[in-house]
Amino acid sequence: MFQQLTRRMLRPPAFGLDISDLSIKFARIAAERGVFRLDVFGEIEVPAGVINGGEIQNESELIRLLRAGLRSETGQHVRERFCVASLPEEKSFVHILELPPNIHGEDLGNAVRWEVEGVVPLPITEMYYDYEPFGKGTTDHQDVLLIAFPRSIIDSYHRVLIAGGFVPLALELESQSVSRALIKSGAPTKPTIIMDIGATRTSFILFAGGSLVFTKSIPVGGRELEQAIAAALGIPLEQARTVKIEAGLNRGMRDGKVFAALAPELGTIATELEQQLWFYRDHTASQHRDWGDVARVMLCGGDANLIGLEQYLSAAVRRETAVGNPFINVAIPAGSVPPIPKNLSLKYTTALGLGLRAAAYMP
Repeated sequence: MFQQLTRRMLRPPAFGLDISDLSIKFARIAAERGVFRLDVFGEIEVPAGVINGGEIQNESELIRLLRAGLRSETGQHVRERFCVASLPEEKSFVHILELPPNIHGEDLGNAVRWEVEGVVPLPITEMYYDYEPFGKGTTDHQDVLLIAFPRSIIDSYHRVLIAGGFVPLALELESQSVSRALIKSGAPTKPTIIMDIGATRTSFILFAGGSLVFTKSIPVGGRELEQAIAAALGIPLEQARTVKIEAGLNRGMRDGKVFAALAPELGTIATELEQQLWFYRDHTASQHRDWGDVARVMLCGGDANLIGLEQYLSAAVRRETAVGNPFINVAIPAGSVPPIPKNLSLKYTTALGLGLRAAAYMP
């Protein structure tokens, strides 16, 4: 009993904080006897130019936004100071290291350090990195997930969070949060590619063997889709956003002009998805035959709801494709309405994954 009490006292209340180029999203999740329940969530718009490609360009403005407070649409405030915050996918380096199976602890750390500079194009003094063994391992090697960031990026985010009045318990890669939110905890999972379609980029996240394995981002997202529609129809961006939501990939809408405008951008996304499937087959699956082939594509992010997108991508790559469920690890009482409508919940996927870690406070 005293151990449980001590753990509870040492674990400060915290929430998930997702910082991206055009928005700040937050989610506070309560943990009650091992069951997670969404408590508070919300979003703040970030003016264009404050963050660009994951790199903070205007720290003082971002600090001002954070200091103004986090308040949900229903008026609830997040008063916790401790948070688990996201780091930008675009600035990360993710690798799977194959190391000898019989090394652990300090020896494993030394082996990782020896490998780092060979796979990350930065001097060891200019990066932060972390690692985690995963999977069952084999008689000839063990798999170790390596994630690295430029020091300048992490220092900038940490500086802004502290100045904004928050204490980061952990900073983690967006794709780790997304995987935590969408992959059923404790359940066996076949290799899956998660596509996180945000406002300014699309990330491809490969989850296999019970871990994040690979991630890549391309600078094509919802904003580029809206710009394509605006140019094709000669309408303002705000109107293009509405048209995108209403028409999507429906060829019968607007004489097919919306579909024609979106086709090149979505073709770029589909081509990249196909390349990731080939990469997995040629590099990862050949070394881990017990994992099997990629079984499905899961969509999340604010533009995952685009009408017809599931069918378009499924036909393009010949894989089962469907939007994910960000509440798969969050309890929703029987007969209750989810706290966030499904069409909106996808844009909170990262924040919910961060919130789950904050609720459990996994160091």
